Amino acid sequence: MTVDQLITLLIGLFGGGVAAAIVTTFANRKKINAEANKITSEAKKIIAEAEATAEKLRAEARKADAEAAITLVQSYETRIEKLTVRVTSQDDRIIELEKQVRDLRALLCDRETQVAALQKENDELRLEVDKLSKLVNNKDRRIRELEKQVGELTARLDAICGNADGKVEE
Repeated sequence: MTVDQLITLLIGLFGGGVAAAIVTTFANRKKINAEANKITSEAKKIIAEAEATAEKLRAEARKADAEAAITLVQSYETRIEKLTVRVTSQDDRIIELEKQVRDLRALLCDRETQVAALQKENDELRLEVDKLSKLVNNKDRRIRELEKQVGELTARLDAICGNADGKVEE
């Protein structure tokens, strides 16, 4: 069967409209396939371009990530360097303050020893003052006793000598 016979048969069976559509479909099949191939080829080209663009964007993103990481590392290194200087300065200050504390403790120990020695000396001096006060009191009492005895002896001597006005006769 030839194409013309097939077309005639289809027109007879389905009528003119349907047969024309079928015939048009068969006739345009190569054209449709060519357009489909062209569209497929363009789609593949667009996909390849999209993949290339995506790879380019990924490379740029990796580059941006690397630059950001470098910037962060530099920032952290600067900060660490500043903190290291600060820690070193604080360590030096701590050493200086610890030395001052040791010196002050030694001075305090010396002062406490001096205070203890002065308290001991003060206690000894108090005892000596008390002893001397007792001695002075005893001497004062002895002087009063002796003055009383002198007064009594003078009166006796006056009585013995017969002089009532207290003058001694020669």
